[in-house]
Amino acid sequence: MIISIKEATDLGTKILTKTGFSEEEAQYCIENCLEGELTNKKTHGFIRIPVLIEKVQQGKIIVGGKDIFIEKETPVSILVNGQKKPGLYVINKALELGLNKVKESGIVAVGVTNTAPISGLIGQYARKATENNIIFIGFNNSPGGLVPFSSIKEIFGTNPFTVGIPTNGIPLILDMSSSKITWGHLLLAKAEGKEIPDNVAIDKDGNPTNSPEASMEGGLLPIADHKGSGIAFIVEILGGALTTSRCGYNIKGGWGSFFILIDPTIFRSIKDFKADVESLINEVKNSPKQKGVKEIFYPGEQSQKLRQACLKSGKLELNDKLYEELKLLLG
Repeated sequence: MIISIKEATDLGTKILTKTGFSEEEAQYCIENCLEGELTNKKTHGFIRIPVLIEKVQQGKIIVGGKDIFIEKETPVSILVNGQKKPGLYVINKALELGLNKVKESGIVAVGVTNTAPISGLIGQYARKATENNIIFIGFNNSPGGLVPFSSIKEIFGTNPFTVGIPTNGIPLILDMSSSKITWGHLLLAKAEGKEIPDNVAIDKDGNPTNSPEASMEGGLLPIADHKGSGIAFIVEILGGALTTSRCGYNIKGGWGSFFILIDPTIFRSIKDFKADVESLINEVKNSPKQKGVKEIFYPGEQSQKLRQACLKSGKLELNDKLYEELKLLLG
């Protein structure tokens, strides 16, 4: 169904505040879920709202009460304690702290620890950084989901690696999980009663499966085999061990995030930096195309164009079944 962005935002915010989220917590969480809807990354959209509520009811997410705080700080770094609040809220707040700090130092490393599910769409944080003419390089881990190459046991999170680069127009945003599909794909497939593609997941016995339910009990396979597994390994360490968060199953802790913010002007003017970035973008987009290809896109271009189109129209498309489920949650 087609729904106004305002109605969708209000609906989501009311559901979360009814569950106990503070107004600010709800707004940041819905803002991130909305980004998933606007960029057609439905796996990270409003499908996450019922998950957030479930985690609160299970006591895995703490809402309201004491707010996050800076646990450790240096001139070029911040470690934020998330107080077991959802990553969608905590990372947004940590990003704001980092963006304020990077204006002084030119480069800032931000760690987030003691964070509860879920981290959300990391591309949103990267986009926000680029809108401030800041480069974003992010590593985010989460409990389980991805099976290391050659293993049959899930150990890593789906562990996205994310980079945001400011441009003169649509920002360049690479936001990729280390797994062939994300946990959100499993949630979406399960909710819609669909199967998942071949060769992206295994069941608990290590056998290939097309069932989202069986995949949740088994695990997701890494992109590009050993290469994706290697990326997931590094993200697990930087997002987990470095921030005193969960790292594999042997090291307990909350979800971990680590990102680096870089002001390009510590090296050169932002105008000259963007000019070179735009030159490369144009070179790639105007390069000879393979047969059947009409246009070459750079990372994040298509999703951000969709976002801009939705914002211009003031509307988005929301799954009918999901909309009805959300209305029931509101009561």
